[in-house]
Amino acid sequence: MDKNIDDIVECYNCGLFIKKHQEITTTQRCPRCNSKIKAEKKHSNDSLYYSISALLLFGLLNIYPIITLNINENELRATLIGTVLILFEENFFFVALIVFFTIILAPILNSLVIIFAFIQDKTNIRLFTDTLLHDSFHFFRHWGFIEVFIISVIVTYIKLIGMVNSTKFDVGFYVMLAYIFCFYMSNRKFEGKSVFDEE
Repeated sequence: MDKNIDDIVECYNCGLFIKKHQEITTTQRCPRCNSKIKAEKKHSNDSLYYSISALLLFGLLNIYPIITLNINENELRATLIGTVLILFEENFFFVALIVFFTIILAPILNSLVIIFAFIQDKTNIRLFTDTLLHDSFHFFRHWGFIEVFIISVIVTYIKLIGMVNSTKFDVGFYVMLAYIFCFYMSNRKFEGKSVFDEE
């Protein structure tokens, strides 16, 4: 006799197999040891929306300057991609490559992996294997350091106060804050278990 094992969950503490509750909002407990049974979360569409928003905000982030300095009547504006280009011009090739990968390439690819995972989960289109998407998601998620970059921008701003005629956060800084929020939420809402069948 065939039985649907998708409705069965194992208690992590005592190993008892229990039938899942149909009500998602109900907290289920093991009848043997009274431990809380971890509910399996479904793949939320919010992750897709946040990923698309993050990519759009990233485009704006490279248009508007992050910080503006006024030194001897000369106005200097720093953008995200401009920071990488300056490092290349100053012959800091290794540092420039690391900065480019961690604050530009890795976050973009992370968002794209989430979008492709949604496409393959909702349609019959198979552009990449689930293994490749799984490994790429976890790799780029751990190598994206855009939040570290914004902390360094804030520290730089504090250090430059009083050293230059004027310094201010520009439009790009506030776009970056919104981008980091969307980027974080896209990863927070993404449920790899339901997409890649993780254990």
